[in-house]
Amino acid sequence: DEAKLMEAFSRVLSGLWDRAKGEKVVNPHQFYSIFKETVPYFSGYSQQDAQEFLRFLLDKLHTEINRRPNVKRTGKEPEQKYARIRISEEASATWKKQLERDDSFIVDLFSGQLRSSLHCSVCSHYSNTFDVFCDLSLPIPKRSFGGEVTLRECLDLFSQEEKLDKENSPMCERCNRRTECTKRLSIQRFPQVIVIHLNRFTTSRWSISKSTVYVSFPLVNLDLGPYGPVDCGSVLYNLYAICNHAGTVNMGHYTACCLDENGWCFYNDSSVTPLAEMQLQSNQAYVLFYQRSNSTTTARK
Repeated sequence: DEAKLMEAFSRVLSGLWDRAKGEKVVNPHQFYSIFKETVPYFSGYSQQDAQEFLRFLLDKLHTEINRRPNVKRTGKEPEQKYARIRISEEASATWKKQLERDDSFIVDLFSGQLRSSLHCSVCSHYSNTFDVFCDLSLPIPKRSFGGEVTLRECLDLFSQEEKLDKENSPMCERCNRRTECTKRLSIQRFPQVIVIHLNRFTTSRWSISKSTVYVSFPLVNLDLGPYGPVDCGSVLYNLYAICNHAGTVNMGHYTACCLDENGWCFYNDSSVTPLAEMQLQSNQAYVLFYQRSNSTTTARK
């Protein structure tokens, strides 16, 4: 069956939402077995990363239901030259080309477009690169133990201008050589559902460490407009789920907080308990799921 993972995943979702069946616990064993067959990396019982799991899951689900499955990839696309056209037209052309080979319900919901803007410090030439994303991985500003930052500060750090030296910069199209330049990331196309990954794990040469900084985040009306195209106005999102990670790098435990028509619930393995909004925020928040407030597609679907 070409869509066996999607079918198994659909059964899990149906079991979670079909209250008429009266089942108190949904067993995802079949889904997980099929997922491990599809992605052997997740076999065994060692701790795995929730963000990596989500990326693999969305990619495999997309592959099974891709509306354009027979369009072959040709490796890295050659850079297009867009002379004297607006950034929005350049972005739209890149997005349209992407949809010629990747087009599914997963793309409809989760895919957005990032713009990477380079400014040459020698000739002042601007160039843009556009990439598809299914989640935003945000750095967490450093704070002392027990410190607190806001999600807005994480977004500011993600999108702030970065200076690149000659060794780390790409070729300038006008200078035709590597030059010092500045780089800035912004969101060119906003998805219906935006997944925000708080990058709590830092890898050094000898070890992996976890940040326990408390990141506060809005439950409603997260405005991502300031991180989009110029003059795009407000782009509002509402929170509907949180993936939490408790513990250390090697000894951890995942839980979830999810919103339904009756309010927030806390999911801890087979235990589900009601949760007040004031209990949602903690220094364990790892992946945040926001839905665009004017979206006609509900998170439940």
